[in-house]
Amino acid sequence: MKSSCLILIFSVLTVLAVLFSLVNYSNLTSSRNTEGAYGAYFTKAEHPATAYEGKNCVFSFTVYNKNCTTNGEGNASFSYMFYVDGDVWWSEYNNTDYQIWQCNMGSSVTRGYLVPPWGTIKPVVHDVRIELYSYDRNVSQLQDVVSFPISVVVHVEIESMIISSYIILLGIVLLFLGYYMLTNGPIEIFSSPQNVTSVSREQSVRTVSFLSKLWNRPFVCFYLFVLASWQMIDVLFYTFSFPEELRPTVYLIVQIAYIVILVSLIGKENSSFEGYGFLWPEEALKYVVVSLLLAVLYGFVIIIVPGIFAGYDVYPSASSAEVLSVILLSLVASFAAETIFRGYIQSKLTELSGFPRALIATSVMFTLYMLHFLPFDFSRFPSEVLSLFTMGIFLGALFYRTKTLLCPIIFYFAASVLESLIPVRTVGSEYSSLFLECVALVISYLVLEVLVLKKEHATLEDENMFLEEMRTFWGV
Repeated sequence: MKSSCLILIFSVLTVLAVLFSLVNYSNLTSSRNTEGAYGAYFTKAEHPATAYEGKNCVFSFTVYNKNCTTNGEGNASFSYMFYVDGDVWWSEYNNTDYQIWQCNMGSSVTRGYLVPPWGTIKPVVHDVRIELYSYDRNVSQLQDVVSFPISVVVHVEIESMIISSYIILLGIVLLFLGYYMLTNGPIEIFSSPQNVTSVSREQSVRTVSFLSKLWNRPFVCFYLFVLASWQMIDVLFYTFSFPEELRPTVYLIVQIAYIVILVSLIGKENSSFEGYGFLWPEEALKYVVVSLLLAVLYGFVIIIVPGIFAGYDVYPSASSAEVLSVILLSLVASFAAETIFRGYIQSKLTELSGFPRALIATSVMFTLYMLHFLPFDFSRFPSEVLSLFTMGIFLGALFYRTKTLLCPIIFYFAASVLESLIPVRTVGSEYSSLFLECVALVISYLVLEVLVLKKEHATLEDENMFLEEMRTFWGV
């Protein structure tokens, strides 16, 4: 690849990173709303990011008294003032018969509060603000402030207007995409026939030499680097309590770095990028439509179907900034994962051992890459492994079937965006969700088999035989 193309790719990815940072500027800056005297301040504020309508939730705040005193003594009196969406919600000083609490200078106090159910009939995001006041000689002084959003979730049944609107929307999209493919016909991919004997002989040789040659391959070193660095980032986030607001930006930058390294690696190998799936097919619109159709079908099964009997939890809709952030993150994540695993690693493994072994090996490698080991939860670990593995199998089969990275990238991107932006979650066990996810992938693959037809180019021997049969039929 020419250096100018590499510079162009790097520039586009850098623009995406900068755009993401600008969209999330308020989250990337300090989230602490700082004002006041700071003789005392919050050191920890624990609260649920999501509250459920009709259920209590718990707040917990830890305050450190640096140098506040009351009447010159070694302790001070404090209280909280709670605000919701700018209005006073609850005053600890006025609502508890002036029962304020004490904290010695140079020490900390942790207090918990049971918050009553949120009265709402629709999902909404509340802006909560907690003010810390100190009292000395009947005079209050603001010391510190902490603010955070809380999403209130509402449980609904399938008859709800919210669920019905999403069912109608997804149904219309499926009908439109299906109608397009019905009127334009399936995708036809031509491939040259292979000699069965030579293929079987090659497979046996590949099987014997597969393990011996594997560790000497640059793509294995690249994968180990990607896996180690990606998991190390998770370890650092978990160990040092890295701010949640900054993590998506770090992931975005790291994935962009992976893409640039991969492009450079392929360029140094003097390999054809088309051989790794970097090609734009002639009927590109058909490939896009097929990928979107499969993604919407998959999303419909895993989002809508599980809640038919158990109901749904409806979350607040995403803001415009959140929508743009999800799109940027999903775009980079899908492009990085598919170019690394399906385009590069699966293609290399297919050369070594054939497609079936390459598909399984790549899916295992993809699963290890996507897993978050910390904090480790054994109850969820098996379902997460199976979910990622089956998704890797499907994406690998999709790439092998269509011969282009365009399809798995679009499927991954569209499925991620649908799952992130449709604010509906089903109520059920993880294994029932896993079962429906497998069903969705099987259905999607069956549809893929119908929409993508594989044909072989006729050889000269086949053409001569066909002509001879035609001459015999017409008596020529």
